Amino acid sequence: MLPRLSLNNPVVRAWLSGCATMLAVVGISALVFVLVSIVGLQAGGKQVLVPEVVGQPEAEAIQRLAKAGLDGYVSAHHYHGEIPPGQVVSSTPRALARVRAGRRVALVISSGKRKIAVPNLVGLGLTEAKRILTDTALTGGQVTRRHSDQPAGQIVGQKPAAGRKLARGEKVGLVVSGGPNFGQLVGPDGEVLLLRQLRVVVPVGPIVQRVRITLTGGQQVKTIYDRIHRPGDEIAVDLTGAPGDRVDVYIEDQRVERIRL
Repeated sequence: MLPRLSLNNPVVRAWLSGCATMLAVVGISALVFVLVSIVGLQAGGKQVLVPEVVGQPEAEAIQRLAKAGLDGYVSAHHYHGEIPPGQVVSSTPRALARVRAGRRVALVISSGKRKIAVPNLVGLGLTEAKRILTDTALTGGQVTRRHSDQPAGQIVGQKPAAGRKLARGEKVGLVVSGGPNFGQLVGPDGEVLLLRQLRVVVPVGPIVQRVRITLTGGQQVKTIYDRIHRPGDEIAVDLTGAPGDRVDVYIEDQRVERIRL
């Protein structure tokens, strides 16, 4: 038979007191756990999906993220060969990720294609100039030849000019010297005729401008070009005349250039 326990026994009272204290601690801990869990859920808020913003303009991407309950911001700008400047390259977290509402989403914005400075090619041979363009990730464009006092085959002009920034793979036009006798013909009577090409860029001014070009040989003045153009138009006119003939360029009846063949 088990001995009867008396509440007056000091040992029993101490054991009961310890059990009560332990139960109280366990109960309080459970209550705290429940309260913390509830607060955590409330603080976490609802979950949302990150929308797809790659390829969108920066402002539109940030606005779309805001509508989804997220805080978009620009974290960096990177060069990109496909995505135009000002558009989103990537987002962190990525599209369709499930995140807490209000989370910040980092955006990387495209700076466009990496720009390359056009090298100075004037004075070089055509083969060397093309090799340099290839080495700098550019491409040789249209090649034209013209009369020049420089040796035949030497680069005497380029477009765009040296120092201009181009995207990878863009073309650079080259003008090659044909030598001092390039474009020279001898007529049946022994007269010498020169073939030249004149280039004119219409300057900033009225929305339409009249461009007129005259050729003067001896006492005879001949209009060889007379058309209406807009500012920025580039005109190429083939000239045929004797050495010393004068060519005048007029824009809106004001002479802007004079050369001699």
